[in-house]
Amino acid sequence: MNPLINKQLIFEFLSGNATVLQRKQIDEWSQEPQNEELFYEWLQEWERTHLQYQADRDKAFEQYQEFLHHNQRPRQVSQETSFFRRWNLHRNWLFSSAAASVILVIGCYYLGPQLLKQTYRTNFGQTQVVTLPDGSQVTLNANSTLKVPLFGFTSHRQVWLEGEALFSVQHTATNEQFVVKTSRGADVVVLGTEFNLYSRARGTEVALHRGKVEFHYHKSGKVAAPLTLKPGDLVNVSPSGKAQLKKAEQSRHFSAWRDGRYVFKETSLRELTYLFEENFGITLVIPEPETAALTLSGTYPTENAEELLSIIAEVLNLRIIRHNKQVFLQSTSIT
Repeated sequence: MNPLINKQLIFEFLSGNATVLQRKQIDEWSQEPQNEELFYEWLQEWERTHLQYQADRDKAFEQYQEFLHHNQRPRQVSQETSFFRRWNLHRNWLFSSAAASVILVIGCYYLGPQLLKQTYRTNFGQTQVVTLPDGSQVTLNANSTLKVPLFGFTSHRQVWLEGEALFSVQHTATNEQFVVKTSRGADVVVLGTEFNLYSRARGTEVALHRGKVEFHYHKSGKVAAPLTLKPGDLVNVSPSGKAQLKKAEQSRHFSAWRDGRYVFKETSLRELTYLFEENFGITLVIPEPETAALTLSGTYPTENAEELLSIIAEVLNLRIIRHNKQVFLQSTSIT
């Protein structure tokens, strides 16, 4: 947790008195999932002492009188009865308007992250192409989630990804940045480019196909210096925050899944178990260490998990044994 971020600073921020630097620090701090609950706790406390709605009663009464003047039918009622009836209607109208406004304000604060974003999700074994308002395209890999703001996206291009996706970002005349944020504190900042972004529990990985991006991440709980990627670059960040930047022989191999292909280069069978679990929801069990260390190389077109599993078993000479929801892989040399 950033020691500079405390309740007093959050209160200043909510009151609109924070500096530009403080707002930036709070924005970075609030993106961390572990800080979200504390932020809403302080927000609730601030809300209790700061009324967010002040009704303009005089203006509202004038508007309501004008409404009555143009819409009510002539009635033979006393002036006193008419006054009290109008006042009761006016009072109820004010109360309803104020209540609705308070609910709207509270809803935006507490449910804003859910209500103000369009969410796209893919199931295991499914991919989906999403076209954004600016013309950019995002191809979601299996078991992935993309969140896009419902309002203001074209002036502030920012999305959230959990899982894996191939981004093809449109360049704008005003050079508007495009930011992809992840729940693991890693962000990709681009102008116009194409790249594959992987962000799951095992770490974060970016393979740049064309263009130029900046990769922002955290190291040992602190913001690290951003890395600039060029076409063909591959950056991998472990869950502990250790980053490795290198050249990839074929960066597009990392997004071959979009075309129903899987490219392996001396990929161990142990590594393939992660692919099946993340993309297909299938748990592969390999009892023998020697079998788990077997490697696979080549390009394999496939349409589903069963087909890919059959190919792997045939190439590596494995036996497939199914038990409940688990799939065991065993060498055929073992009896």
